[in-house]
Amino acid sequence: MKKKLWMTFGPLLIAGAVFLFILFGPSSLFGGVSNSTVKKSATSMSPTVVQGVAIQQKMLTTDKTYLPIFGSSELSRVDPFHPNVFAEKYKRGYTPFLIGRPGTQSLSHYLDIKAMGNELKGKKVVFVLSPQWFQPAGVDDGHFGGNFSPLQAYKFAMADEPPTPERRYAAKRLLSYKVVQNNTTLTTLLENIASPGPRTSVSMLTRLAAEAEMKVLQRKDDLESKLIKDSRQDKVDKQQKDLPNTLNYTDLDSLATEYGESRVGDNPFFISDSYYKKKIEPTINQLKNSRTNLSYDESPEYDDLQLVMDAFKSVGADVLFINPPVNGAWYDYIGASREKLQLYYDKSAEQVNKQGFHYYDMSQYSDTPYFLEDTIHLSWRGWVAIDKEIDDFMKDKTKPSYHKTPKQYYMKKVLPSKKEADK
Repeated sequence: MKKKLWMTFGPLLIAGAVFLFILFGPSSLFGGVSNSTVKKSATSMSPTVVQGVAIQQKMLTTDKTYLPIFGSSELSRVDPFHPNVFAEKYKRGYTPFLIGRPGTQSLSHYLDIKAMGNELKGKKVVFVLSPQWFQPAGVDDGHFGGNFSPLQAYKFAMADEPPTPERRYAAKRLLSYKVVQNNTTLTTLLENIASPGPRTSVSMLTRLAAEAEMKVLQRKDDLESKLIKDSRQDKVDKQQKDLPNTLNYTDLDSLATEYGESRVGDNPFFISDSYYKKKIEPTINQLKNSRTNLSYDESPEYDDLQLVMDAFKSVGADVLFINPPVNGAWYDYIGASREKLQLYYDKSAEQVNKQGFHYYDMSQYSDTPYFLEDTIHLSWRGWVAIDKEIDDFMKDKTKPSYHKTPKQYYMKKVLPSKKEADK
């Protein structure tokens, strides 16, 4: 009978023991993230890198100087003038580490920055904004859910920090998304942070469930960090061959102009010919004056951006914010208002500048050819301008002096609503 019971349940017990060992055993037994993995990850922009913690922590603590660059889809456009190609070709002493994917916006980056914690202290960081982030509704459910990191969210929710207006607002924003609402344990933790008045104690059962889930996510991150896919390092190595051996920004801009000219056809928007024929030309007539109501001057993204700025302030990171241009000719064609667009640039510039961050406004290049490869994505001459700005920023040894968060952020948004107050 004992033998039969063992034959039946023994394999299950062994499998359970192995699972528990993998889950709760010392991380050192599985090996840490290697330096070669970090190098591959620098251009990967894969979910493992962007939504994880292990590789980013290693990147910040390795002896090599990595420069975190936060952004979205524009970072994936690797041509000879891309910051990773530029920095490696001209041995600038730093390697850009790309953090972002299509659809990543300030709220996702906020969780990532909080997960990095004090490892960012004193580090140089670049943050590339995108005007299209600042839609009236902010980041939508689809894009936020596609880039959401449960591990980073749990690290935020379980951090032993006071319920500041920033923290309460962040929790309230996270709770507005379905991907968070579908996780009962995480929702309970965030509701406790977001709720007005004194904090209530989270039940022991909820805390145990949260700790177990975070442990599973951490170990998953540890294991997935061993194999990185989609590294663009080969492309970075190949593209260096197109650059002159001696760095001269005037010559580099001229070369980028030639490079752009050779890739743009006869369309009036200076859009790469392949993109134009595939994405624009088939519906060009329907697109004329199709976005007359386009506006970026009112959006929850401004508050989400403030979360990012306050997260950087709290750890003492030295940050350069870059605001790219738009394709002016294209904006005119779709009927978008230049005046409304300028309101966005003015508002975001004031928000960043007044709080003591480095800031590079590229809006003056909206009508300059070959700064963008399509309607919104940086390329060619745009990268050259950014390469120089980043290089100057990396040489600047001045320590940042940040200012307090303006009163218009968070406070009104974290006060209880009438419905909440009546409960």
